[in-house]
Formats: sequence, C-alpha cells, structure tokens
Amino acid sequence: MQRIIFASGKGGTGKTTLTALTARLLAEGGTPIALADCDVEAANLPIALGAQETSREPFAGGSKAVLDPDVCRGCGACALVCRFDALSTDENYYRTHAYVIDPWACEGCGACVPACLFDAITMVQSQAGEVISAEASIGPMVYGRLAPGEDLSGKLVTEVRRQADALAAERSLEAMWIDGPPGVGCPAIAAITGTDLVVGVTEPTVSGEHDLMRLVTLARRFKIPVAVVLNKADLSAEGARRLKEHIADEGLELIAEIPYDTAVAQIPERLARGEQFAYPETPGMNAIREVSAWLSKRSDSAG
Repeated sequence: MQRIIFASGKGGTGKTTLTALTARLLAEGGTPIALADCDVEAANLPIALGAQETSREPFAGGSKAVLDPDVCRGCGACALVCRFDALSTDENYYRTHAYVIDPWACEGCGACVPACLFDAITMVQSQAGEVISAEASIGPMVYGRLAPGEDLSGKLVTEVRRQADALAAERSLEAMWIDGPPGVGCPAIAAITGTDLVVGVTEPTVSGEHDLMRLVTLARRFKIPVAVVLNKADLSAEGARRLKEHIADEGLELIAEIPYDTAVAQIPERLARGEQFAYPETPGMNAIREVSAWLSKRSDSAG
C-alpha cells in the first residue's frame, strides 16, 4: 500500500484542502483511498470531507495524582516534595484541612505518593484523547482528538496511523492519504515515519521557504522522498522565484504551482455540506487536477 503524506513545516499552507481534493478526485476516478488525519490537535479533514463517525475509543494518557480530601490531614508533606507546585491549600483549607491538586500543573511524577503519611494520594491514569473512526464518501478515515493540555500528541498520531493501516488492510485498499500536522516536531515525526512520499505543501513567503526546508531535512533523515506543491503561487512573484530556485537546488520535484483561487477555497465547505456540484474549470482547480494525476501515476507505477 502506498502511504502519501501531505505535510508542511508551518500551518496554513493549504495541505488539508489539497489532501481532501486530490483524494476526492482519485476516488471519483475509481481509486478508493484510506484517510488518516494526523493533526490531532485540530483535525479538519473529517470536516472538509463530511465524514460520519462510526466508532471512537479512549486514548490513555499518563497518570495523575488524585487526593482524597477525607483522608488528607493537611500536613503539607506532599507540597514540600512537589517540584511543579501542583499541591496547595485553597479557601476551604481551614474547613476541610485538606490540600488540593491542580490537575493542569501535575506532571504525574508520583513524588507525592510516598511522601503522604496518610495514604491520601493515589496515581490514576488519565485520558489524553480519543481515536475516532469515520466513513467518508471516498473511503474510511481515522483521526485523533487530543484533550486540552495533554502532551502525548506523537503517541496519539502513532495510534491513528496504526488504526488507519488496519482499516486499509481490512478493505484491501492500495493507497492512503495522510493529512500531516504542521511543523517538524514529535507529531510530524510520528506521521511521516513509514510513508512512501512526502508532499511538501508550501507558499511563496520567507517562512514558507524556511519551513519547507526544515521538512525536507526531516524527511531525508528517514530516507523518504519529497515532492513539492507551491500553493498560492501568484501571491509573490519574487517569493515564488526564490522558492523554485531553492527547490531546484535541492533536487526536488515541483509537482504543480497552484494560484490563489477563491473558487477552490469554497469547495471543502460545499463538500462538508454534502452538496452535489461540478468542479470549477479555474486555474487553481486545474492545478489541483495536475497534482492528483501526478500522484495517481506515481501510485500506479509503485503498485
């Protein structure tokens, strides 16, 4: 199975729109595709494709300290050993004589448990998020939803990838499109690992150029080839020229240049509403057709 990830070193380059539209075009051409949205902090692909949830399961996080106020005697031994200032008294202390734990400050180190003389504190596993399976018109989809304040995004991305692979294998699908998280940190590493191609989606700005090269550096560490789509290519002629020169110097293939096109920007909204419509014959949409055809040809030759 070909696993192709649409990624960017920064947010806002249009990778989700490109993921959704190229997948839709290929599916309409008879190639069903499995989908994985690995931006677990803001999964927009299920919205763009109007996916209907079929199941969800909790994703376990780390352990957090929980204090029983009926057992606590307010001695403060726990607060003395807490490096994160997660234990303190509140306005009810003189009535309850019990300390309270700030769940947002607690890092789950467990130092307070043996320090408590009355066994008032226990470690309880938290829920860091959810893994959700859904059905879109073009195929099965898996995405994640990280709970606020949790830091296990990389592990949640790995679980999303694992379940998406399982769904694709179950249905004997030959291609998977992955909507990657922005940046080059832990979530991006988890999303890129084990893929066959990184489609770097960039824009003709200084930050777009810089962050694309960070993405290329990351992909090369995993020996994964990179091809580039230049989105909003007509926003800066100088920026586009400089970026294309850099792409050529790095030996990367530029799949297509997509001009800024308001008609394209409206398509995901119409897909999310379940509308039936014909794709517009505009420069932006025609460039996206080029990307879809390039990816289809590559998948066929790899298969």
